[in-house]
Amino acid sequence: MFRNIRGFGAAALNRLRFRRTAARLQAPPASGHAFIILQIDALAYPVLQQVLQQGEMPHLMCLLQQGKYRLVQWRCGLPSTTTAIQAGLFYGRRSAPGFRWYDKAVNVAMTSHRPDHMRILEESLQLAHPGLLTGGGVYTSLLSGDAEHAVFTVSRILVRQFQGYLEGTGLFLSFLLRPLRVLRLLRYALARFGRRLWAGLRHFQMPFVPLGRPFLEAFMDATLTEFMTFCVLLDLYRGVPRLYANFNGYDEMAHIYGVLHPEALWMLRWIDSRLAEIERLSHEGAKAHYDVFILSDHGMASAIPFRARFGQTLGEFVSQAVHLDVDFHAGEESAAATRALRARYLIAALRDSQSRLPPWARRLARRTRRPLLNYLSREEPAYDWCLEREVVVQVSGPLAHVYFRVTSQSMDLPEVALLYSDFMQQLVGHAGIELVVGRDADQVIVLGRRGGVLTARADRVDLQGLDPLEAFGARDYVLRELRHLVQLPTAGDLVLLGRLFDTGEVVTFEEQQATHGGLGGGQDQPFIIYPAALPLPELECPEALYYWLRSQYPL
Repeated sequence: MFRNIRGFGAAALNRLRFRRTAARLQAPPASGHAFIILQIDALAYPVLQQVLQQGEMPHLMCLLQQGKYRLVQWRCGLPSTTTAIQAGLFYGRRSAPGFRWYDKAVNVAMTSHRPDHMRILEESLQLAHPGLLTGGGVYTSLLSGDAEHAVFTVSRILVRQFQGYLEGTGLFLSFLLRPLRVLRLLRYALARFGRRLWAGLRHFQMPFVPLGRPFLEAFMDATLTEFMTFCVLLDLYRGVPRLYANFNGYDEMAHIYGVLHPEALWMLRWIDSRLAEIERLSHEGAKAHYDVFILSDHGMASAIPFRARFGQTLGEFVSQAVHLDVDFHAGEESAAATRALRARYLIAALRDSQSRLPPWARRLARRTRRPLLNYLSREEPAYDWCLEREVVVQVSGPLAHVYFRVTSQSMDLPEVALLYSDFMQQLVGHAGIELVVGRDADQVIVLGRRGGVLTARADRVDLQGLDPLEAFGARDYVLRELRHLVQLPTAGDLVLLGRLFDTGEVVTFEEQQATHGGLGGGQDQPFIIYPAALPLPELECPEALYYWLRSQYPL
């Protein structure tokens, strides 16, 4: 009885909170059965188990203890990057070979932080299958899944930011006029700023950094997280049939500090409270019956940066070995590009809401936009529109693609070995590189650090020397994923995987404390929490989850 009273009270409260805002939005199509995917970016299954045991995520632990939800591990495959996994989950086709890659045919270095590049990728994916989120909503994403409305979704930023949903509704204004949520936003921003300031002072890392800059970054992050939560709650109240929301704060903290660092755990506690708010509304006050899925897209492994171990970046090593100029694209631009996207989004939100504000609030919005514009002018990354160097190296954590620009076609490994024999001798057996993988017509060739050579055809596998895949386990799965990766049209002429140690640590080609993109150490071991009543099959790749969700929730 108490639960019924609580549910009635929650429904009444949500009607009071969202009725006026929902009235300005077009009603979604009627749906009695819907789903919502809540993603914790980069949280590995083994790490989640440890976090739950430590009591860091009490709401998730409560859901599992009640028995209504189950927790299992699934496999995200290779590359273990958000771009590839979202392509598989949203469209049933993993065509992105990493977070960064190079298209030899058109001479363009692709990156997942570029809205135009994500739009090109999405348009190619739309030719294969319908998007999983057709008629729904997507929040904080690289791709849209053909969702009707998208909030902070990179592929949609160049297509009117608030197209079809926020434009003309004053939704951002409605969010800003909710005092409790704004107070929580400020509390989060101040806490994030204070923790960063204390960490910097403790390690003497930022004594001369102006205080406004880290606070503005914390404020942008807090605003987008709270705005996303508000939009998800509103869509639950409205009964939008398909929803996806990505909480990416843990991914950012773990890259900087490590998978179980106090800063990363603090972020998980914050995410857990947002998940609790969303999950409760999905059962108490939502207009449709929602099946809730809480998952991660990939995991992370503790990292040893290549430069820290060997005194040079991978790009410098390749340039030295091939005696040519190398265009090396790693993670230096990632943080700046992410912050620039956030600033651009908030500027657009303030601009679209400004016309509906009273004069005093309009002046305040203009003053808020000014520091964002100044910040954007400093953080907007420089774009390399035309690559002029002979070799291109594109890096996604411990995964690297090496492209030789002597031809616009993909090169087979025997061709590379013939043209760059000295380079191959230095590359194979390097203490920081576990695998060198290439293609030869319809077969895949895997060269191991300890000298083994594995040749895989569709119907046969030949091995000479020590097994290159021994360190990874699950040999058939790893070989299948390597074959999938190197056969992509935009994969490198050579594909490199950083060394995997017995401890689970991985050599990464970026400056990170924790990394993902390859295999091993938890990178390809995400989790999924799903309703216990559903017959979820074993998931070996994101495409499998796409097809299962399509079968359970037909368009």
